[in-house]
Amino acid sequence: MISYLKVLRIKHWIKNLFLFAAPFFGGKLFEESTLHLALPAFISFSFCASSIYIFNDIRDIERDRVHPEKRNRPIASGKIRKNIAYLLSAFLFSISLILSFKIGFYFFYFIILYFLVQVGYSIYLKTIPILDIFCIASGFVIRVLAGSAAFNVEPSRWLLLTMFMISLVLATGKRLGEVSLLEDKIAEHRNSLNSYSISTLNEILVISSSAALIAYSLYTVEQFRKLIYTVPVVTFGLFRYLMISKQGMGDPTKAMTHDKLLAATILIWLLLVWYMRY
Repeated sequence: MISYLKVLRIKHWIKNLFLFAAPFFGGKLFEESTLHLALPAFISFSFCASSIYIFNDIRDIERDRVHPEKRNRPIASGKIRKNIAYLLSAFLFSISLILSFKIGFYFFYFIILYFLVQVGYSIYLKTIPILDIFCIASGFVIRVLAGSAAFNVEPSRWLLLTMFMISLVLATGKRLGEVSLLEDKIAEHRNSLNSYSISTLNEILVISSSAALIAYSLYTVEQFRKLIYTVPVVTFGLFRYLMISKQGMGDPTKAMTHDKLLAATILIWLLLVWYMRY
């Protein structure tokens, strides 16, 4: 049973909180219509994401076995057979489609879009340097758009740009962590990682972080000017993430759940936004 829970990667469901970005910043998170759909939307997207995680683990089973951490995953370690994993992935995606269709057509559309992009990433796109980072980042942006569609809240263009640039930061940090961890075993795990040097990934991190900070600052001025006082907190959070990424802890889920200072910074930022907007 534990293996089946692990293969779902429930810890990674924290990324699906991006679904609530548009209603949260739009001041509509606690409206009855939003609260009514919050759990079904979250479960629908989480099941879709888990189905992709399982599919990707099946595709990468041999490569994961040479990875110092991924070799312990249920499918790579042989605790869950491939045919069972395929059935579980299909079942989760089917439930996701049913729930999303009941929520709304556009939410259903974004679920399918996310699934197709991630399947393409698992099969081929992750072998293309830079494009693989953009594919990872697109997953976060699709979450924001899906949440906007589910809760009928139009997101600000500056918010979308901010989320995209933040997503590039998180995707690049993840790659930096992988390159730092694998070292001389990079080619055995994934050839595309050979194209990344630590210095290149550091440069991408700095550029995307700077762009994210500028976009967020402009968003605060456009949307709700009091939010500009949260910019120093966001700046600190970005700096903290850059630091721990260079220490090999760039995976977004691991960073948010293992680094107490970063988690506290995110919580303080959310509380400040909540106080100013609600």
